Amino acid sequence: MPSFREYNLIQPLQTALVRLKINEPTKIQAQALPLLLAKHSAIITSQTGSGKTLCYLLPTLNNLDYNDQQTQCIVLLPTKELAKQIYSKYYEFKLNLPSLRLTLCTGGSNWIETKYKLKKNPSQIVIGTISKVHELIKEKIINAQTIKMVVFDEVDMLIDHGFINLTNDVLQTIDHRGLQKIACSATTHESLANWLKKYFKDTKVVSANRTIWSNENINHHIIYDHQNNPLITLLNLLKNLQPYFCIIFANTRKIASEVYQTMLEHQYNCVLLHKDLSTRQRKTIFKAINKNQYQYLIASDLASRGIDIQGADVIISIGLPEDDVWYMHRAGRVGRYKTKGDSFVIYTKNIDPQIARLTKKNINFHYQFINQEGKLINKPLKLRKKQPLRFDDETNHAIKKIVWKYQGKVQPGYKKKMKTLIKKIKQKKRHEFIDQKIKANLIKNYRIKNSRK
Repeated sequence: MPSFREYNLIQPLQTALVRLKINEPTKIQAQALPLLLAKHSAIITSQTGSGKTLCYLLPTLNNLDYNDQQTQCIVLLPTKELAKQIYSKYYEFKLNLPSLRLTLCTGGSNWIETKYKLKKNPSQIVIGTISKVHELIKEKIINAQTIKMVVFDEVDMLIDHGFINLTNDVLQTIDHRGLQKIACSATTHESLANWLKKYFKDTKVVSANRTIWSNENINHHIIYDHQNNPLITLLNLLKNLQPYFCIIFANTRKIASEVYQTMLEHQYNCVLLHKDLSTRQRKTIFKAINKNQYQYLIASDLASRGIDIQGADVIISIGLPEDDVWYMHRAGRVGRYKTKGDSFVIYTKNIDPQIARLTKKNINFHYQFINQEGKLINKPLKLRKKQPLRFDDETNHAIKKIVWKYQGKVQPGYKKKMKTLIKKIKQKKRHEFIDQKIKANLIKNYRIKNSRK
C-alpha cells in the first residue's frame, strides 16, 4: 500500500496528516487521489467507512489558490448533520493552513448574519446543505464563475430525496469549462447513473466496491425468541452485550420513542435522536456522544447516512427498513476503517421477505435464539414464504397503464415515481382483500354462534 508522501501534497497537508496520525491511504483513496489531484472529474463509489471523504478533501485543499479569497470550491450535502461533520473534517486541517477560509452553511437563527459575512468576506471553501448553497448562488453571494471544484457527497440522497431540481439548477448555473466535478456515494442505481451521465460526461468512475452488500468487517445477526415482543427481545439482547457504543435503529419515530422510554425505565444510559429535534438539540446530542456521555443512541434513519460516530461497535435494528439499501447504511455505522462490528436485527412480524432478499444478496445472517435463561444460542429460523396475491384484470390493467405512461422516460426518479404509483394500487387491493377476509370470518363466526343456540 502506498503512503501519502507519494502524492506530492503541499507540505501543510503532509504535516496535518502526520499530526492526525493518518498514515496510509485506504484502497479507494489510493485509486481516487491521483485522478483528483490531477484535477480530473470523478464519480467515487465505495462502501461506508472506506474513507471517501478524504478522497475529495485532500485534492480540494491541495488545489486551492490560497492567494485568491474568492469561493473556489463548494461541497454539497443533503442534511445539516452531514454538512457539520464534513465541515469539522476540513477544520481539522485548518491548523496547518492558516490562510484557509471555510464557511458552514446550514441555515438556522444566524443564517442572515452568515450571508452578510460571506458577501463581505468570501470563503475559499463553502460547505453546506444543497438548499442553502443554492440560495447563496441564486442571490449571487457566491460568484458562480470563480468556482473551480464542486463536490456532491451522498449524491444518491441528493437525487432520491427531493433535491433533484436544486441539484440540477446548481450545476447548470456553475458548470463551465474546467470545472472539476466530484460525486461520492456508497450506493448507485439506474436513475442515479442516468443523472450522473448527463452532467459527468467523460468522467472517470472510481470504485472499490465489488458489491455494496459485502463488508467483511461486519457480522450480521437475526435475534428472535418466543415472546413476540421486540422491546422484551431488545432488553434480553442487551443483557448479553457489552458494547462500547451502540446505535439502535427504529423504522418510525413512535417506535424509537417507545424504545427510549423502555431503556430509560431500565436505567440504560441512552439518548434519542430523530428528525423533529431542533438544530441546537441535535448539536448538543452529538457533542455529548463525542464526549462519551452516552452508551446508547436510539435513532431513526436520520443517523444511518454518512454520520461517522467514533467508537460505535454494535448496531441493533428493530425490524428492517423497507429499502434493503437502508439496512446496509445502518449496518455501515460499524465496521469502519478496518475495525470490526456487529449488526443485530431483532426479528419482527412480516420481515421474512426482507430477510430472504438480503440473504440472496449474500448477507450471511447468524440466527440466534434467546432461551428461557435469557442466553443467546445459535438456532436456525424457518422463514415464512409470502404467498403472492393475484390481482384481477381491472387492477392488472391499471398497473399496465402506469408502465405505459412512463415507458421510454429517462428523467431522474421516474422509476421511483412509477413504483410508488403501482405500490399504491397494489396496497389498495391488498387492503380490500384483507377487509373481505375479515368480513367473511365475522359472518362465519356469527353463523356458528347462532347455530349453537
